[in-house]
Amino acid sequence: MERFEYQAYIKTRALLGVSAQAITDELVLVYGDQAPKYSTVAKWATLFKDGRESLKDDPRSGHPQTTYTAESIKRVRAIIEENLHATHDKIEVLTLINSFTIHEIIHNALKKRKLTSRWIPHELTDQNRKNRVEACKEN
Repeated sequence: MERFEYQAYIKTRALLGVSAQAITDELVLVYGDQAPKYSTVAKWATLFKDGRESLKDDPRSGHPQTTYTAESIKRVRAIIEENLHATHDKIEVLTLINSFTIHEIIHNALKKRKLTSRWIPHELTDQNRKNRVEACKEN
């Protein structure tokens, strides 16, 4: 059962005058460990009894929950392609993305790691290998 459905059930039972403990017991009887805890049920029951109508969460202020988006991945990729020696700090200044997210983008999304101060792919593609062989032959 989803959170929205639990809240709808809690709202209905609370408006009928059923206690939070009774609602919790009913939910545990049906859903077992998946049921919300008493404190959660009591909080929502009180809110609904006090006149709350919406089952949606109230908007929160502050930063968005994540900056790990396609746009941020694209921005980090562009910075790295422009300057292979870019550091996490430099990328953080240019993108205004926190260092943890930058680390996640570079290592998980872009599949790169730092080697001799340059960002390179974790695994070389066949084309990368061919390019390296050709460069060695030229030298």
